[in-house]
Amino acid sequence: MSHTANGDHAVQMPTGPARVPRSLLVVIVLLLAGLYSYAAFVDNQSAPEKTVEDFYAAYFDRNYDTVAANLSVFWSVRFLPDHQDKTPAQLLADRGQIEQEIAAVIADIEANNTLPEGLGIDILPEYTKIGSNSALVVYDFLENGQPTSREAALLINEKGHFRIFNMSPVDPSMMEEVQNFAIEDLDEGFASLLEPETLESAPTE
Repeated sequence: MSHTANGDHAVQMPTGPARVPRSLLVVIVLLLAGLYSYAAFVDNQSAPEKTVEDFYAAYFDRNYDTVAANLSVFWSVRFLPDHQDKTPAQLLADRGQIEQEIAAVIADIEANNTLPEGLGIDILPEYTKIGSNSALVVYDFLENGQPTSREAALLINEKGHFRIFNMSPVDPSMMEEVQNFAIEDLDEGFASLLEPETLESAPTE
């Protein structure tokens, strides 16, 4: 059966999809690129902070496997004499074994340590600095929501993952110095640890 529309009651059906103006496509591409860049920036900014947060959350919960996973091998090796003669490249390659061993060491150290209730940390993102090889994260220790002391963590980028290289207390009088901390200098210092080893040239006869 066919239905014929005529006169003023005819329905005008579109003959095909409407074209999207080229200028609108350009705007959409630019917006998507901007969103991607912003997301990448946020991920990069939060990565070292998340390492510190995960480390302390695990420590307060006595989850020492996760504690070890967030520590640099260069921190851990100080407590593992069997690994102290290894090169930086060997330490990075043996990360899995080092994690297991340092988790056991920390568990033994903390066996008789009683932690008070209500512990936490509060990251101070205005002091976070991130380089290619390193990062600085400053945070307050909290007890029942109240700050009790302040600490700074230096992190090293081990194969794409920021891990804690060192932690030290920070006096409030040092905050201007912390604010002016040159992450580029730390980056340069860590570069030598992270560079692939080069073979020495063979002796000439």
